[in-house]
Amino acid sequence: MKFDILRWDDVIRLSLKLARKVSASEFKPDVIVALLRGGLVPARILSDVLGVYKLFIVGVAFYVDVGIHASKPVITQPLNANLGGSNVLIVDDVADTGKSLIVAKEHVKSMGAGSIKIATLHKKPWSEIEPDYFVSETNAWIVYPWEYVEVIKSLESKLSSEALSEEARAHITDALRKIREALRFYEEHL
Repeated sequence: MKFDILRWDDVIRLSLKLARKVSASEFKPDVIVALLRGGLVPARILSDVLGVYKLFIVGVAFYVDVGIHASKPVITQPLNANLGGSNVLIVDDVADTGKSLIVAKEHVKSMGAGSIKIATLHKKPWSEIEPDYFVSETNAWIVYPWEYVEVIKSLESKLSSEALSEEARAHITDALRKIREALRFYEEHL
């Protein structure tokens, strides 16, 4: 598994690029719906840049660990809004399998949305849904800055597995080093 370790400035840059793509399109959202947890930060940035101040959240649980997901995503925090025909932009960090986005889109539609578009920072080539807007396509496991500690704990536990190949062990060790460097950078410069 390849890892791409992002820093906060990467997320801001990608979010601004994503906002420009949405802004340049014909679609004008009335409402932004962030998928918890990964979509919250990009959605807030898009809300600010696009001037869309109706920002709601919906919780969708699918991943149980780095690279491991449940059999199907489930809504854990339903949307608490009547969307009444609104143009809705659903925002998440990544379209990996795409299954969480599909479930979220169905949920948003059931809440009365008119037109629905999806925006993500990243898209995986195997995603079952093509986001209407995305910035980058990758097959790497992306580590966003809001999940550094969570990923460190997960990867450290994976290193204890005897079934791990040397190549996988090297990728995990390198990812851990880069995440820890990023954390140290923020601790020293804040």
